[in-house]
Amino acid sequence: MGNKSIALLLATTSAVFFVFGALIGVYVIEENKKTFVTLDVKPLLIDEISAEKISANLKHLTSVPHVAGTEQDLLQAEWVRDRFLESGLDEAHTVPYDVLLSYPRHGVVNTVELIDEKNQANFTTAGRQPPLGTPQDSYDKVLMNFNAYSGNGIVEGNIVYAHYGRDVDYEELQKRGVNVTGHIVLVRYGALFRGSKVVIAAKWGAIGVILFTDPMDKAREGRNFTFPDSWWLPGMGVESGSLYVVDGDPLTPFYPAIESAFRLKEEEQVNLPRIPVQPIGYDEAEILLRSMSCENPAPQEWDGLLDTPYCLGPKPLNPGWKVRINVSTTNEMRRTYNTIGILRGSVEEDRYVLLGNHRDAWTFGALDPSSGTASMIEVVRALGYIMKNKNWRPRRTMVFCSWGAEEFGLIGSYEWTQQFAKVLSQRAVAYLNVDVAVGGNQTLRGSAYPMLKNLLIESSKLVPNPNAAEIAAGRNTVFDTWAKNAPDANKPGQPAVGNMGGGSDFAPFAYVVGAPTTDFGYTAEYSYPTYHTLYDNYQLASEIVDRGFVHHQAVARMWAITAADIADATVLPFDIKSYAAFLNDSLNALEDKYDEQLQQNNATFKYFRASVDSFSKATKDFSEKTLATVNVEDPLEVRRVNDRLVQLERFFIDPKGLPDRPETNHIVFSVSANNAYGSDTFAGLVDLLFQVGNKTEAQDPVTWNKIRQHLSVIAFLIGEAARSLSDNLW
Repeated sequence: MGNKSIALLLATTSAVFFVFGALIGVYVIEENKKTFVTLDVKPLLIDEISAEKISANLKHLTSVPHVAGTEQDLLQAEWVRDRFLESGLDEAHTVPYDVLLSYPRHGVVNTVELIDEKNQANFTTAGRQPPLGTPQDSYDKVLMNFNAYSGNGIVEGNIVYAHYGRDVDYEELQKRGVNVTGHIVLVRYGALFRGSKVVIAAKWGAIGVILFTDPMDKAREGRNFTFPDSWWLPGMGVESGSLYVVDGDPLTPFYPAIESAFRLKEEEQVNLPRIPVQPIGYDEAEILLRSMSCENPAPQEWDGLLDTPYCLGPKPLNPGWKVRINVSTTNEMRRTYNTIGILRGSVEEDRYVLLGNHRDAWTFGALDPSSGTASMIEVVRALGYIMKNKNWRPRRTMVFCSWGAEEFGLIGSYEWTQQFAKVLSQRAVAYLNVDVAVGGNQTLRGSAYPMLKNLLIESSKLVPNPNAAEIAAGRNTVFDTWAKNAPDANKPGQPAVGNMGGGSDFAPFAYVVGAPTTDFGYTAEYSYPTYHTLYDNYQLASEIVDRGFVHHQAVARMWAITAADIADATVLPFDIKSYAAFLNDSLNALEDKYDEQLQQNNATFKYFRASVDSFSKATKDFSEKTLATVNVEDPLEVRRVNDRLVQLERFFIDPKGLPDRPETNHIVFSVSANNAYGSDTFAGLVDLLFQVGNKTEAQDPVTWNKIRQHLSVIAFLIGEAARSLSDNLW
């Protein structure tokens, strides 16, 4: 064959392959267009999400207790995984972690006893909540009353009533001549995290803690109108809960509890309680209070609704009588499971919008957390239905997270975020948490990072009001009732969106990864009274708190459309100017309170102020120039803008942590050092200023040096956040 013939053959072959390739390309493009249509799924989600299906999910989830680390934990993790796959997610997995958990010893009851002068027990607590309608086979699987990670052993002493167990309460006892050293403290639930109560009690010298819920807090309509006749807590209801004050697996701090992990010895973990702690019912607490001499009556504001004088102690009414705590709770290595489901994005598969809720509960956990789990499963089903029937996929990948062992200290979410921290820091767009979807039926409540607050409000305007009486009053949406019941004092007509605190699975995303986060759900004036008790069951949810599951449906709708908005928007709907306003308002408050004190001790807000001003200008310029002119048809330009929005929150993360708190990394928002449920703004600085008190630089040079250093860190990181919105390196 001649050269011309060979050239002709090659040219012909090339032309054939070119045409064939072009046809394939056209086919793929057309197929992609056919498969992944552009669609506003929000109204479809509102129509599709079913209250009846949420009810069915919840009925299954609450059929047996499901404490983390038990057989039922795995069975439910697998059941959720199967529901994810059944709904059409691309993949779903159970992810195991071997971690330190805590349980009452099998067959042994933790007790509190009144011991007479002959060492005989005159009264012993039951150690278990009465079933009140719970089927026997399910009741047999319920654990005895306990607080996880309590110290174990037997202690004896007299009782001191310490109100809510805050430092201020012990200071009041001290003023009244009551020293708790060597005694057992009787402490009410409420006001701060239970684990913080134990830390404070040990610091003041207590040898043991008895926790109870006063009917003033959880049975306000009287002790004869409680569950199952109402949602109020019966007299033998007992709130369980963890006492661990740091989040994540206790033996693998900062790193994931994977097979290769180095683990501390239990005795090396300084944050585990050392003194015995036992929760009891208020009927039992009443008997203990009656056993106390009332030579020292409690302050009037410490009184509750028990039928007994509230006395401070420690003198007993009967000479020689004491109280004995016998706790056998032990810590054990157990395996717990996360279930992770993935719906891949059609355009930005490597950008993740995450939705999460924990699955484990102390008993049946109908409201905490299964109201959220049942709702998330329905959100996934609705998204899968739309994907199958409308040829739609989200622009970005959606990740659905069912966390294990949250109740023990956010363990499942912390271990997972620690394991995938490097990837998440690059790719996580936002994390939307719903812990208790329905803890009441009065109004929505919500917390969020500043960038997501407006999005939460706008989503609530799209969700139909689940309350018929509110609709009759002209309030047709969730937003309308929210704005009425929780108005923002600074923004007339708007609901107040809180700041992120602690105590749920948004914490590692918020404070470690640095992803914008939200947490929301329906609530009432009081948090639901049977929280963490045997009576948080399907009957409570279906017959008392949310008949017809319409409030569950409203939360699921809001969760779905908020996530879809973030996952589908070409340019992310993040409100960065509101972040600047928040920083400015927060700094104004700090300056009003501390500026004079700082100046008197060679410290200054000068550079902090300059950085906040720079951040305000940068967010204004970025919003009004870059975002206003972005070419949404140019994928590279869209990616460039979105990456800056996604990464902005990360600039507030200090890898070295806050002063004396290396596990907490966000300089603007963090969990309160004194209450794991609360939050402080610029907590590192506020904690140091609280610590130094009225001491001058000469009196406490070490703390003042930490204050100056942390001020410089704050100024630097806010300045870098501002710079990140610019095209310039410096």
